[in-house]
Amino acid sequence: MAEDDTLGPLMNDLEKYLNEHPEQPWCVHEMYDQVGLKHMGEDILVETQRALNHLARSARIESSGMIVERSEGVCDDWFYWSKKAGHTEVGGFGKPWQFPALSDRIQLHCRHRV
Repeated sequence: MAEDDTLGPLMNDLEKYLNEHPEQPWCVHEMYDQVGLKHMGEDILVETQRALNHLARSARIESSGMIVERSEGVCDDWFYWSKKAGHTEVGGFGKPWQFPALSDRIQLHCRHRV
């Protein structure tokens, strides 16, 4: 697949990082900070998101998108985690990853990123 060819090294590094850190879900920005920045590219944050989404579509990792409304508008983020975690939903990681705590976490995260 052509997408594998262009994103292959980034995808492999992202999957490796998630497998080495299965204790929690990771947002796309955290994956960019930990892995994506080590790769060359014109818009590596977008490429990191593309690579993570491709890994999820290929069933190599798990993912979940979240949308939270806040006074400044709507904030959305995607979380990714290793299949080694044994969870198919983000809430499986415990109370900090379940609503309403997850909503508060995403709101704080979105404020940090804006």
